[in-house]
Amino acid sequence: MRGFFLLMLLALTLPGIGQTPQVPGRMEFGGIKLIIDDPARREIQESVDALTANPKYFNVHVQRARSYFPIIERVFKEEGLPLDFKYLVLQESALLPDAVSSSDAVGFWQFKDFTAMEMGLRVDRSIDERMNIVASSRGAARYLKKNNTRFFDNWIITLMAYQMGPGAAIKAGGEKYKGQKTMTIDRRTYWYIKK
Repeated sequence: MRGFFLLMLLALTLPGIGQTPQVPGRMEFGGIKLIIDDPARREIQESVDALTANPKYFNVHVQRARSYFPIIERVFKEEGLPLDFKYLVLQESALLPDAVSSSDAVGFWQFKDFTAMEMGLRVDRSIDERMNIVASSRGAARYLKKNNTRFFDNWIITLMAYQMGPGAAIKAGGEKYKGQKTMTIDRRTYWYIKK
């Protein structure tokens, strides 16, 4: 499922799906201006090309996104989270409610049980709200906002922390980007951000 995040950010805005999206040199995410240098653009473009190579496979994911994104957008607006984060769900689960990772993270947003419960989701033998698009999207919004407010004041580093955890993101140097509104994406940028 890697690569869907940026790919869908590019592809869902295209009028037709018959062409491979080209990775731009500049874009914005969560109010942060991103400059993507040429080596990073080529690396990302390889992932985009691979993901669009099978139109049937790609179109299934686009249709799934078109069905679920209005729900996620509504929740994110209510929670005050940048709408750009809706694409993260594609990276995490490809919008499959019953997705399970090798580390036992479950659902649309791939929460482990303890994190889901910390974010107010019900997870027990009867109900697992990680598989509910509204409840899990609300939990994801709360988790992202909490980490951004508490640690980073930078949505790109908050994105990195979603995958590796806030403590690991701090150890990886994420705090040096605190409050920055412009960032360069290059070959050294953490893989999850590029995906």
